[in-house]
Amino acid sequence: MKKLLIWGAGDQGTVTLECALATQQYSQIDFLEIKEKGHRDIPHYRVYSEDEVEFTTFLKSYDEVFVATGNNDIRENKITMLKTMDITIGTLIHPRALISPTAKVLAGTIVLANAVVNTNATVGMGCIINTATIIEHDCIIEDFVNISPNTAIAGHTKIGQKTFIGVGTAIIDDIVVGKEVIIGAGSSVISNIPEYTTVVGVPAKVIKVHKNHK
Repeated sequence: MKKLLIWGAGDQGTVTLECALATQQYSQIDFLEIKEKGHRDIPHYRVYSEDEVEFTTFLKSYDEVFVATGNNDIRENKITMLKTMDITIGTLIHPRALISPTAKVLAGTIVLANAVVNTNATVGMGCIINTATIIEHDCIIEDFVNISPNTAIAGHTKIGQKTFIGVGTAIIDDIVVGKEVIIGAGSSVISNIPEYTTVVGVPAKVIKVHKNHK
């Protein structure tokens, strides 16, 4: 049995806790608050502050560290820090998720209950694959993507880095979604989406180009 530190003690942290408990891999689970996000009350679990620990020694006292925040930028920053420090980054797959033997799920990703990652699909580092998400065959989900519950992504689709996909989105096959896209809840994506945009609707249309697009 292993010791797990969940770095992030907000809503995503509590979801991560339940997934970790379901795997029955861990004898001890603690939390480290993300300073930028604060924390919520998590009864019966120790929540450390970033200001009260010596990072390298503290983090290396755990067998695995898992970054738990829905903010893609913060998740990327924290996981990058862990890689630099040579800390073991956890991967969490709920026992009620279905992962094809030919699929790949990289470090720092969580796959929640009733999600499906099908044949030859790849899910990158630090992704959130939420409850009942379907990622079909030969899809590529790049690093630090956040996919909300009940999303369905058809085969041969590529989702760019740090994209957020809202709840109940449907994406047809052979679509390319650029990096740092926001897809509104309930959208139906039937054509490629350029990077650094927000799209909504049925069918999904661009309503905003992000200011950080260079």
